[in-house]
Amino acid sequence: MWYTNNQFWTPRPIYRWGHRLTSLFCKTVGRLETHGVAHIPREGGVLLISNHVSFLDPVIIGSAANREIHFMARSTAFDIPGLGKLISVYNAYPVNRGAPDLGALRRTISLLQDGNVVLMFPEGTRSVDGTLGKARDGACFIAHRAGVPTIPVFHSGAERVLPRNSKRLRRSKLKVIFGEPLELTAEEFETRREMYQHMGNQMMEAIADLRDQMLNL
Repeated sequence: MWYTNNQFWTPRPIYRWGHRLTSLFCKTVGRLETHGVAHIPREGGVLLISNHVSFLDPVIIGSAANREIHFMARSTAFDIPGLGKLISVYNAYPVNRGAPDLGALRRTISLLQDGNVVLMFPEGTRSVDGTLGKARDGACFIAHRAGVPTIPVFHSGAERVLPRNSKRLRRSKLKVIFGEPLELTAEEFETRREMYQHMGNQMMEAIADLRDQMLNL
């Protein structure tokens, strides 16, 4: 068993070493401060939904989490020599940008129903200026179909460590806050699109609430 963030967990050995390396990275670029990690259930499928500001988001959130996580990365990243293998070790799997990737959606639902933790970014793309946007249908579809706890996450600092369109790392304090499981209400709607819009609003409101809480930490 491995003890971290006041929780015991047993990741795969290769993931454990990757986690140690990313934790060292976070300490190097800026001290990582974590809140609310106990809200993540110790077992069973969990969907983490977070704001998206940098390519480093999965690294930082994965370092803060108390369980092994999986996440989608754009398919072209796996064609970059070295990078594809590296992110695969960290449980990344490809998703095609543009049209909905049904294969990636099915894989995500399968991972969740098999008891894994999956990190998703409801906005579907990185924020240009750090502000929160609208949720797309993907995360809502998965939350509805998988039927596992959905945990909101907000983090700050990654946008300063590796800004959008930048290749140079900077030092900055990193903060991650995990919220309580959401009670996503799938009320009766005339269309599934309306239902997903409602669920998406709930997701982004929960992430915004964590952002406001972080101001007082």
